[in-house]
This record gives sequence, C-alpha cells and structure tokens, in this order.
Amino acid sequence: MASTESESRTGATPPTAPAPRPGGPAPSGPSIVPRGPARLTLIAVTVAVLAQIVRYALPQLDHGDGAGAGSAVVAVLVVLAAGALSPLVRRAAGARGLLAAGIGGLLLVRVAAQAAGPQAWLAVAGAVVGTVAVAALYEGARGLSGVGFATATVAGLAADTAVRMAFGTWDPIWQDGVGPWLVCLVFAGLGAAALYREIASGPVPPPGVTWRDALGAAAFGPFLALQILVLSSPAFVASAGWKSLTVAHVVVVVGQGLALAFLASGLAVRAVPGGVCVLGGTLLGVGAGAIAGTYAVSGVEILPVVVGGQLLAAWLLAVACRAPLRRAGTGGAVWRVDLTAGLGAFLVAVVLVAYQVSAVKAVPVPNNVLPGLAGILLGGLAAIAAARGGPLPARAPLRAVTAGGSALVLLAGTAVYAAASPSGDAPSAPGGGRVRITTYNIHDAVDGTGRLDPDAVATAIAAQRPQVVLLQETGRGSLPSGTADVAVWLSRRLGMKLLWGPAADGQFGNAILTSLPVRRSGTGRMPRADWSQIRGYVWARLAVGSTTLDVWSTHLAYGGPGERLGEASSLLRAWSRAPRTIIGGDLNAEPGSDEIIRLTTDTGLRSAGTGDGAPTGPHGTRVDWILGTDDLAFDDYRVAPGGPSDHRPVTVTVRVAG
Repeated sequence: MASTESESRTGATPPTAPAPRPGGPAPSGPSIVPRGPARLTLIAVTVAVLAQIVRYALPQLDHGDGAGAGSAVVAVLVVLAAGALSPLVRRAAGARGLLAAGIGGLLLVRVAAQAAGPQAWLAVAGAVVGTVAVAALYEGARGLSGVGFATATVAGLAADTAVRMAFGTWDPIWQDGVGPWLVCLVFAGLGAAALYREIASGPVPPPGVTWRDALGAAAFGPFLALQILVLSSPAFVASAGWKSLTVAHVVVVVGQGLALAFLASGLAVRAVPGGVCVLGGTLLGVGAGAIAGTYAVSGVEILPVVVGGQLLAAWLLAVACRAPLRRAGTGGAVWRVDLTAGLGAFLVAVVLVAYQVSAVKAVPVPNNVLPGLAGILLGGLAAIAAARGGPLPARAPLRAVTAGGSALVLLAGTAVYAAASPSGDAPSAPGGGRVRITTYNIHDAVDGTGRLDPDAVATAIAAQRPQVVLLQETGRGSLPSGTADVAVWLSRRLGMKLLWGPAADGQFGNAILTSLPVRRSGTGRMPRADWSQIRGYVWARLAVGSTTLDVWSTHLAYGGPGERLGEASSLLRAWSRAPRTIIGGDLNAEPGSDEIIRLTTDTGLRSAGTGDGAPTGPHGTRVDWILGTDDLAFDDYRVAPGGPSDHRPVTVTVRVAG
C-alpha cells in the first residue's frame, strides 16, 4: 500500500497506531505534510524552473535562427528521445546520479540561460535535461504521498507566477540587471541546497513497479502543459477574461490557494474510484478546450473555469502520483517510472508545440482539442492509478485553512506590479488637428535571435513620438511570446491606453495604443476555410479636437493573394466607408498587388506613403501600410530604421479637419 506521508530514509517501518477504544475517538491518520521541507522545496523549485525553461524555449522555436514548423517537430522528437536517457543515467550513475544529472543540470541551464540569453543549443539542452529532470522529480519524491507531491508542485508554480507578475509577466530569464539575476540565483540556490540535502541523505529503496503503477508518472506532462498554457498564466486570464492583469493574477492566486487548501484538507485522495477521475478529467478537458483555442469563449465566464480547473488538475495529479511514488510493492524495475516520466515530458512538448504551430499552419482539427485532450489524459492517467490504494490521511480543516491562507503571500507579486508606476509618458498631440500615427508588426516582441524584448519594441515606438500606435503580431499570453502580456506591458511602458483585438486563439492579435480620448471601439474576425490562424482587426473612434478620427489595426494572411482578397473585402464591409478613417497594418501585400488595388479603388482610401518605396518588412518587402480616407491630409511619412522586429515602424502625421 502507498504511504501518504514521507517515510524515514532508513526504510524502517513506522510504528502501528494503537487501536481505538470502543466508543472513543478515531486515532489521527498520518500527516499529509511530509517530513523534510528540503524535499518539498526541491520539488517546488524544480517545477518552477521547468516552467521557466519551457517558456524560454518556445519563442526560440517560433522566431529563433532557423525556427519554424520543422524545428518544432525536431524539438518534440528530441524530447521523445531524451525520455530514454533517464534509465540509462540511473543504470550508469545510480539514483544519486539521476538526481544530479536531471535537477542539477536543469539548474545549470537556468543560470546559463540568464547569462547567455537566447541560444538554440541552450534551448535544446533545456529540453533534454528537463526531460531527465521530470524523472528525477519522482526519484527525489519517492516516499511522499501523491498529495505531498501535488502540493509542492502547485506551490512551485504559484511562486513562479508571483515572480513573473512582479515583472509584468515578462520573464526575468530574458532580462538583465540586478533584479532578474537575483531571482535566478534565489531559484538556483534554493534548488541546489535542497538537491544537496536530498543526495546526502541517500536514496529511498525503490519498490517493485508494475507498468500500471508507473503510468501515473506521465500525468505530470498534461498537468504542466495546462498550467503553462492556461491555469497559471495571468496574461491568458486577462486577455480571455477581458480583465486587467491585476485582477487576472488575483483569480489565478485564488485558484492556486483553493487547490493548496483542498490538498491540505486530506480529502483529495479519499476513496477515489477510477470513474470519478475520468469524470474529473473530462470536466477539466471540456473546460480547458472551451476557454483556450481558436474557437474559445471569452469574458467573465472563463474565470470560474480557471479556478475550478486548478482544483481539478491538482486533485488528479495527487491521485495519479500515489502509485509511482510508493515505497512498497511488487513488480518490475523502477526504471519503468523513469520511462513514463519521460512520456510525461513528451506530452508537454506535444501539447504546447502543436498548439503553437497551429497558430500559423493549417491543422486537421481546431487547436481547442489540444488543451481538452490534456485534461482528459490527466483524468485517464489518474483513473489508472486510482485503484492502487494506500493509507488515507486524516481530515485536517485547520491545515486546509492555513494552506489556503498562505496563498495570500503570492499576492506580493501583484502588489509589486500594481505599485510600480508606468515608466513612460505618451507624447502630447501636436495640436491643430494633427495626430502622429505609427503602425508596427512587432513580431511577438521577439527579435531575430529568439529574445523576448518588449522594452526594445517600446524604445522603437517611442522614437516615433506617436499618439496612436497600430500593433500587429501582439501577444497576450501566447506561447511564441513566452506567455507574457506584451500588449499590457507596452501600454504601461508607453503610458497609453490599450484596445485589444484578438485573432488566432485570443492570446495573439492586433492592438491599438493611444493617448487620445477613446469614444468607441470594437473588434472583429475574418472568415476562414480551414483550421489555421484566423485574422482579425480592432478599431477605435478617437477624439481629436472637436471631431473624431477612426483608426483600424489589422493583419492580413501570409498565404495566397486569393485569401487576402477575401479578407480585404471583409475588412471593407466592416468599415462601411466611415469618414476620417485610418486603416493600418501588415497587409502582406506589395504595391500594385490585387489586394492593395482592391482596398484603394473606388473606396475612398489612399496610401499615406505614395511615392515612398522604402521596404517595411522582411527581405526588402513593402507590406506594412497606412491607408486613409480622402478627407484626411498626410505629411512627414517615415519608415524608421530596423528594430527588434523583422518589420519596421511606419509613421505618418495625419491632419484632421474640424
């Protein structure tokens, strides 16, 4: 039977509890809080650093040198192959060697990433070492209960989320300076100290393990994928829920706090039939698929789904991990757990990389299926392990209240974020009905080397001194931008209001930043014939003196001209020829193309940069446009020199009569 508390390192059998007196109170069950805070710290730090390395690698798959769908497939295959390394490491160096190679190697990659910045080889090394680290997690946690493992895992993710929130969701791993390095060294130092303690105390003797027991270790994969994509992402909650980033993090903390309280209560693994786990996983999968993906719901209704999803995910992980962590049993060698843990790492890569690729490539099914599948897989793996048994912890309501209340500490990240004043001031309008407008495809705020750098984007925009900024390829929790809320970060940095226009999966799209008063605004999406990225637009009616100016930001498809012609027609229908209008963005169309002719013939629109053939996009193309109605006048049209994106900012001064 699996023990639900941390048993002694010597392997001695715990003393048997005395039988209750007839009519007397039942004796207390074993504590679900394992002895040895170093072991819990080791799990928490390892999980937090794993999440950081995943977010470090994803932008490089999409934007780094030689990146693309091919490199994404290679990354998945690398993780699959790395899953076979853990048994080999165990055989060559023993359990201590597995811990040192997996967790120690992961901490070294974290420090190297902070020092070296984006490096393709380091992203690959992180994938390989991270896969071994998942197996090492189970080795270091052996003897803990599934509840203890899940508690430390949720706590690690919660601490990681709080730290990111203090940095405005821009991961410290991408930044220089004292603060980011301090965060790096705290995580690495705590992890190294806990790892040393774990290795010095000697390995826990492994039991015999059946394949059914071992399969529970794979549950960590879909659990982590859901956390990175949805459940522990304030940017996702903010964009999908149409809430401020501050409110979004409070919602995430509430979910994490309730999960910790539920795990600490002792109710999480009491008499769990496999069918209940399947039901829980189905609910989790349906909920995740409903709020994440191209065809997801949005609005306040996603908030209870996120909170409830945290509870379900933590509970299912606790149930699934009981069997692979137990100390007694019959069966085969413990390397079976190593292999299934590697399977879990592979599932992380499959879900996240496939979801990321689906944003730019046509896939057979909508990408909502991927988070839904992750939830269902987590439930199924928990169901397999549910019948393996183990002593049940006593109910502990006081401990539950304490654990849930401790989550309030996680709001420190929110407090730091809320207290920090925006660092930029938007330039005032020149007056006389003149408005400076910039359109900029920011490439997810990722430069050509794969570095996520919204500050460089903000610097490039500020140099144009605009009052209105039309943004494309903007992330708000998207995987290519490391799940950062780039749009909110830029709005705070530039001191401008944000108007968001989701496309694709709702965490990627277009935006308008402005320092002018906003009278009205709206968003829309363009029809698609397949499951590839949906294009969209966002518009705003801005006050300019005694009149108004409508501005639109859009991004047409990269595919064939026929597809863009359809999107151009959709855009014109939505616009409806309103006066005093600017339409700007990355139209993926060159001068003289059918798409530009369609937009400027008999529509009342003309290019603000007539006669200027300066390239604006990659490979010398001119694809970024500012179009305006005939009742507007333009001057000082300018294509700025290169910045962090593969596109250049295009800026013009618009004169509005009235």
